[in-house]
Amino acid sequence: MNVCIKTSKACLSAVLIGIVGVVLGLTKMGTYFEEDLGLAWLFNLRGSLTSPKDVIIVNIDKSSGEILHLPEDPEKWPRSYYTQLIEKLNGQNPDIIAFNIYFGEDRDSENDAMLAKAMAKGKNIILSNYLKQYIVPPAGLFNEFRYERIIAPISILENAALGASPFLLPKTSSTVKQFWTYKKSAGGIPTFPVTVFQCYIFKKAYPEILQLLRKIDPGLESILPATFDQLAMEFNVIEITQKIKTAFAAKTESLTQLGNLLTEASYSPEKTRLLQSWFSFLKASDSLYFNHYGKVGTITTIPFYQALVIDITNPKLFSNKVVLVGYSENIEPEKNQGLYTDFSIENGETASSTEIAATAIANLIDNSWLRALQLQDQFLLLLAWSFLLHSFCRLLSYRLAISAIIALSVSYLAFAYFRFTTAYVWIPLFIPIMLQAPFVLIVITVAHFKKNKQAHQNMHKAFSFYLPDAVVSKIAHQPGLDAMNHYGELMHGVCMATDAGQYTTLSETMDPLTLNNLMNRYYGVMFPQVKNYNGIISDVIGDAMLALWASPLPDRQYRINACHAALEIKTAIDRFNRSQPHQLTTRMGLHYGEMRLGNVGAMDHFEYRAVGDIVNTATRIEGLNKLLGTQTLVSASVIEGLDDFFTREMGVFILKGKTLPVAIFELIAPIDRIEPYWLPLKAAFTKALKLFQSYQWPKALEAFLDIANDYPDDGPTRFYISYLNQQVSSLPEKHCSEQAALIEIGNITHLLHS
Repeated sequence: MNVCIKTSKACLSAVLIGIVGVVLGLTKMGTYFEEDLGLAWLFNLRGSLTSPKDVIIVNIDKSSGEILHLPEDPEKWPRSYYTQLIEKLNGQNPDIIAFNIYFGEDRDSENDAMLAKAMAKGKNIILSNYLKQYIVPPAGLFNEFRYERIIAPISILENAALGASPFLLPKTSSTVKQFWTYKKSAGGIPTFPVTVFQCYIFKKAYPEILQLLRKIDPGLESILPATFDQLAMEFNVIEITQKIKTAFAAKTESLTQLGNLLTEASYSPEKTRLLQSWFSFLKASDSLYFNHYGKVGTITTIPFYQALVIDITNPKLFSNKVVLVGYSENIEPEKNQGLYTDFSIENGETASSTEIAATAIANLIDNSWLRALQLQDQFLLLLAWSFLLHSFCRLLSYRLAISAIIALSVSYLAFAYFRFTTAYVWIPLFIPIMLQAPFVLIVITVAHFKKNKQAHQNMHKAFSFYLPDAVVSKIAHQPGLDAMNHYGELMHGVCMATDAGQYTTLSETMDPLTLNNLMNRYYGVMFPQVKNYNGIISDVIGDAMLALWASPLPDRQYRINACHAALEIKTAIDRFNRSQPHQLTTRMGLHYGEMRLGNVGAMDHFEYRAVGDIVNTATRIEGLNKLLGTQTLVSASVIEGLDDFFTREMGVFILKGKTLPVAIFELIAPIDRIEPYWLPLKAAFTKALKLFQSYQWPKALEAFLDIANDYPDDGPTRFYISYLNQQVSSLPEKHCSEQAALIEIGNITHLLHS
């Protein structure tokens, strides 16, 4: 059941992390992270590519203006220079010449006519127009209204060209990322790079396109001219390309058929390459991601002045290429409004709009624009990634899980890099590696911390059954295990030793399991009384318990607590014995003094114990109960100054194995709960003990015999009567005035048991 719950929690966590990753990817912040960070990493890892072979730029730059003695403003250059350029370029048979320049004003009519004639002659010129947005202010009940209008070049040039289109870029926060292919808000018109690309494909593979259209859509093929020259002469190329795009968009099965036909066809490698690019473009969306080739100037760029004489130095430079003519980034920055790419932004360089347009055209021809994953693919990828991370973290230890996360992240990066460089597929990078992986790491770290904390708590709780909580905490914070044998403190306190009567007999007659259960119940009665009065259980051996009340400084309250605990244990044991058939009458001995409380042991085994005379003395006092017939005996040091308890003096004893005498008292009850019969018994016993201690043996014996007549079950009275009867011949006749008579337990034990 626990496994199922843990597995469910892990799956839920993985799903949530995956969903959070997808949702974040849909936000502006997520898009920013992936585009400006993740995509930039991939570009920097890949580095620059070789210059595209099909596109070349002719730069209208500052140096050309100076060399040709032209005005600084390129818009004021005589158009005769563009006529010369077209004638020079066409001398090398380029496929397309595209001007990223807006010819919006009439100039010298003769020069304009010459330029138009040069454009019409080659049937390969594409011009730029631009899209202007108009805003109609709100009036009355009507809201603000926006519309866009195409501002065309002068008619003489527009009519001479194959077509004219605007170069539009989506808004970006820092670097240019995408370019439009079609602008729906302006009626679905194709943009400048698309128009150049379509005309280039038509010029290079028009017969093959007609052949394919004849099989897919005969009606569409029937309205097209037989050759590209007729198309360029008699038809609007842009209008034809729009019709083809619309036809394929209306019949999605046509794209599938086109793909199959391209697979089965046996065109030349170059034709197949271009037709595959055209096929991919027909399936593409209205905006595509740039696949930048490298730093500024990576695409082959020729200054304007060199292009005018290039037939002398390199007569085949422009042959069969798309030649893009436009302003460089340095000729007029305020008009150029330089654009940053992921390669140029680090150096603070800007790329001209002409170079950006050339990148878009080359991407279309090379079929190399970046393919971002679809939303459903992103969801599945991020979800699978989250599950993969969780799976490894669940199966491995914490340290191995961290290593696994790092290894998986590196593998993910390598996979993303491989797909980026070989298939131009852009896989999300920032969110999986910089957000999901660290988040999973945080989750497993928190889980590991909680697990360790729970294990620590369990361990602390387990050890607290053997050691006091404070001691467990102190040991846990020891700087090293080598300090174990030095751990301990000199303390002042009370030591309580207990022993259960009849235990030896029971251990001989009962099986170990039954005896163990009995003793567990027995100690289950005793231990709470010690804990309730802030004592600690120091040791348990069989039927014997050692409890302590200790503090670094003498504390009267500890002696009070120990006495209360002893009386509560007596009451609890009496109740326990009445509830079950096996009688475990408990004897207790308490002594107060100094002790060293800490670890005792060596090498790899230690025990937490009290060391000192106090332990031995308490044990001997406990054993004295058996001779005196009592249950709870305490030394004078325990009850000194305590008026809350009713006690009876037992005399002065030299305990077995000891040399110093100890005054012993019987602890009977709290002073406010004493039974009435104890008062006359204590008075009579105290009087008889005084006679004994003053060496008046006959009178003392007579006094104890009188007590026995009234209290025949009083154990201490019977002890003294037996002691006096057996030791009378050896007792001194005169007492020492300086010391009360005492009893050496070691000398009389054998007599009392004979």
